[in-house]
Amino acid sequence: MFRIKPDRPSRDDRTRAGGSRAFTLLEALIASVIMALTVTAVAMALGSGRQHAMEARDQLQAGLAAEALMAEILAAEYADLPSYDGHDEAPGAMLTFDDQPYPESFYRVGRRAAVVERTVEIPDLGVKVLGQDIAVEAYDVDGRVILTLSRFVPEPAQ
Repeated sequence: MFRIKPDRPSRDDRTRAGGSRAFTLLEALIASVIMALTVTAVAMALGSGRQHAMEARDQLQAGLAAEALMAEILAAEYADLPSYDGHDEAPGAMLTFDDQPYPESFYRVGRRAAVVERTVEIPDLGVKVLGQDIAVEAYDVDGRVILTLSRFVPEPAQ
């Protein structure tokens, strides 16, 4: 008896030359979903890392800008300290002590100062010291305070 071979290959005929079976459509879809999830997770991690790097840069620049303003204020005569109260330089508009613009890398940081007269009492010594409280804040483009520095400057002896 003769056997007629069907037009469709049998399950055994659908194997590769090496003997392994080909991927089914379902397996290919599952592999594609896993690949898409992996790529998405990597992209999110990179974006998060970039955001953390920007925040670290802002914190570093805020510290430098606040320290520079504090140094400028502390270098002023005691009688001139109150003139810095309310001093505010918006992000991207900061100037150095000699009125030069800050480098463009500081565009995301602003700073402001407050000077308030205050008396500090030292109970152990029974002494009251009159002076100025100086506070310098550095903030970002959203107005969020990144850093605050404060110093007390006693009134000079006369």
